[in-house]
Amino acid sequence: MDDQLIIGREREQAQLRAWAAEALAGHGSLVLVAGEAGVGKTALARQVLAGTGLTVLEGVGVQGGTSAFGPVVEVLRTQLRSAGDGPLLEGPLAGHLALLLPELGPPAAQGDRATLFEAIGQALAAIAARGPAAVFLDDLQWADDATLELLAALARSLETQPLLVCGAFRSDELPRGHPIRRLRSELRRAGRLRQLTVEPLGAEATAALLERALGAAAGPSLRRAVFDRTDGVPFFVGELASTLAAGRRLEAGPAGLELLEGEDVPLPDSVRDAVLLRAAGLSDEARDAVLAAAVAGQTFDPELVTAVAGLPEWPEELLRRGIVTEAGPGRMTFRHALVRDAFYGEVPWTRRVALHRAVAQRLEAAHAAPLVVAEHWALGRRPDQAGAALLGAAEAFCGVHAYRDAARTTRRALELWPEGGDEPARLDALERLAGCTELAGDLVEAATTWREVADGRRREGHPARLGAALRRLAGALELQGRWQEALASREQAAVAFTAAGLEAEAAAERLASAAHLRSAASFRAALSLLETAGQQARSAGRIDLQARILGQEGNVRARLGQGQEAVELVRAGLAMALDHGLAGAAAEIYHRLADSLEHTGDYPAATEAYDEAAGFCAANAMEPTAQLCMACLTAVLRQTGDWDRAVALCRQVIDSADATLHARAVASGNLGSILGLRGRTRRARPLLLESLTLTRRIELATMELHSIWGLAVADQIDGATESAARQCWSLVERWRQTEDRHYAISPLRWATTFFAESGDAAGARTCAAALAQLAADAGHNEAMSALSHALGETALLDGSAEQAADQFARALGLLQGLDMPFDRAESQRRAAAALAGLGRREEAVEHLVAAHRTTRRLGARPLVERLTGDLAALGERPERRLGRRAVAQAASGGLSRREVEVVRLVAMGHTNREIARELFLSPRTVEMHVGSILAKLDCRSRADAARRASELGLLG
Repeated sequence: MDDQLIIGREREQAQLRAWAAEALAGHGSLVLVAGEAGVGKTALARQVLAGTGLTVLEGVGVQGGTSAFGPVVEVLRTQLRSAGDGPLLEGPLAGHLALLLPELGPPAAQGDRATLFEAIGQALAAIAARGPAAVFLDDLQWADDATLELLAALARSLETQPLLVCGAFRSDELPRGHPIRRLRSELRRAGRLRQLTVEPLGAEATAALLERALGAAAGPSLRRAVFDRTDGVPFFVGELASTLAAGRRLEAGPAGLELLEGEDVPLPDSVRDAVLLRAAGLSDEARDAVLAAAVAGQTFDPELVTAVAGLPEWPEELLRRGIVTEAGPGRMTFRHALVRDAFYGEVPWTRRVALHRAVAQRLEAAHAAPLVVAEHWALGRRPDQAGAALLGAAEAFCGVHAYRDAARTTRRALELWPEGGDEPARLDALERLAGCTELAGDLVEAATTWREVADGRRREGHPARLGAALRRLAGALELQGRWQEALASREQAAVAFTAAGLEAEAAAERLASAAHLRSAASFRAALSLLETAGQQARSAGRIDLQARILGQEGNVRARLGQGQEAVELVRAGLAMALDHGLAGAAAEIYHRLADSLEHTGDYPAATEAYDEAAGFCAANAMEPTAQLCMACLTAVLRQTGDWDRAVALCRQVIDSADATLHARAVASGNLGSILGLRGRTRRARPLLLESLTLTRRIELATMELHSIWGLAVADQIDGATESAARQCWSLVERWRQTEDRHYAISPLRWATTFFAESGDAAGARTCAAALAQLAADAGHNEAMSALSHALGETALLDGSAEQAADQFARALGLLQGLDMPFDRAESQRRAAAALAGLGRREEAVEHLVAAHRTTRRLGARPLVERLTGDLAALGERPERRLGRRAVAQAASGGLSRREVEVVRLVAMGHTNREIARELFLSPRTVEMHVGSILAKLDCRSRADAARRASELGLLG
């Protein structure tokens, strides 16, 4: 039959062979083969793979399921048997693989899904290392979710291995929401979707297949009748041909075999009819056995079947007639799933129910997979036994981190729960469902289910369990960004824990809420919670909570502008944590200390503290907190002008798998901000937008302000003045919704100048008023300097250049001792404008020259260009003050002389090789110059670089 099924599949065979050849060359992949039932997917894959030189291992999805990773476990067991005594996997990962293969030894005591996926991936890699291999997974439409999630995770690693993973599935059995649809979407997004769709045969190929099955030529009428009836589905064609031949319904015609009496002899209308016609004449014992086998499953134990069918022995007639085949020691399988479906449909309903019950009893006694037992109990109309087995299956799924499968089976168990049944047990099952859906990433369902659990715990009057459920509900809501609901849930949890006498648990909930309110810049609400939490932590005698609460209280007070007194509170919390050896609490408080120093404007101390905090976290294996410390350090480095180090750290955090959303939001925003200030707006925008999205999701208000500012800077540089103005107004409005006293200072300072230079007096005065409030609350020199700068801008708008010059001078004076080079350069530039208006040209030039040197060191190209223009506007030859090289680089967008030569040739359409010959350079050197040019001019292509060079006047 397999030979027949590959007729007319030249294109499909060629594609599969090409992918197999890539695997033989060390570049494997995941390939999906799709098609309707009976179209020949399995035969095609098997025949092609068998002829590729790859070692082929097979696994199959089972209708109704078996256990987690079932098809993959089948593959690994096959390899274990064939490898003899050789280990499948050695080292620490072997214990994780033993979760699926107990014969490997004791399973790992602890682990997670990612580690299990890694163990399976390493086992498959070990198989491929022994020789190029192919893994064929059939009937994936019936595979468990865990297997399909594993395939998505494996797709990338296969690219560097001599391993082809081929999965076949029925495309006509994929309802909306089927896991294979999710798998295909993930692969498509990653650019790794390789799918081969096997269609029914055309009329000519159908005729060829029919003739091969009959062993003789077929006449035109017979060809047409068979094609019309089968629609070119190869399995149906084969069954129909066998039925017609066995039933002697054919006769020789002038052009080949034809139906007796022309086309009037009835043909089977479906695959099922064809299968049953072919099986006509079975003995009573064989019919009883095949119907019982159809109930037992696609692959079955013949001893079990004979027992439930009440037969003394297995009738060999079924093997002889090709209805079933042997599938290994003590196992048989139907020749095709469609054959089993046909016989299953023939089992009378009452008989079917009885057989399912009998099969369930025997499987349960033999300790078969709980899910298989559950399916038979369910089909046997025994919901209580089915529910219990489903909960057992869910527990087994959880044990191997197959949380989506565990959720599905638990959900089914709850659907079968009897009205008025055991309510505590039902709530326990609901808790499992909520936890599994959360771990599977279905957060909406998780929140809904946790809410239902909480309602149940409230009804049963168990405050401790109610508090635990509300805590989990809050976590699920937080992951969705539903912060107001989450805060309410945490407060309810704290109340419930207090009622249960669990003061420490209540304190922990309020501490968590206060931490979020701190990030959202709702400082007074945070302090209120921290006061109550502190009392409860002291009552419970929890030193760790007391230290964390003390550190957070000091940090919140520092953010409110309470200065050194607040910093000392944080230090006290840190000392408490260190004295008691509380490394986790100390790591958190170290970060709070650095943040507090930053908010007091002591940037050198903050830099040192962030570095120490990151080192402490790394030394204590707390990498996520270390990444957060480095991300927050970049904000200080941006302020103090160490932009190169800030950029390097931002990229390190973004690339780290240990970075939290908080750390990513900060790193993306700060990197985007610096790139924007350097004129690389094309690269800055995606980072700023990512940061803005993340900060709004996690309510990180201060970084949201900086991301909005960064977008305003990018808009101004790109000439989108109206958009920049909208961003500045958005900045002001968002700040008004917070209690921030620090992070808004530099953005509002910049926005005041933007509005003033745009002639928007209302905008400038609004920003100045905001800075006045910040200066009053914070009181430190950074805030006072920003206010003076803003007052200088409003004075210029009022036409009072002398007052403006005094305010800008005061702003610069207040920055003395503060390492804030970009803010200083902006104030110098605007002071120069005021001084020039007073006719104090030399002083203005001195300010511009100083600002030029600073911004050139920072790499702030747009501001360098403006300063160069300002000097020229004062009649000052920039090269006399700045040096020819500095002026030339400013005029050329920061390009070196050699890069200018290269970009001119690029604009002429020359290739790298042609440019190399022209300038006597190597092509590799030219390639490096072109890359540098694209980066400095913030261009995507050579054409963009040529256009930008023309705008800068570099092509004349």
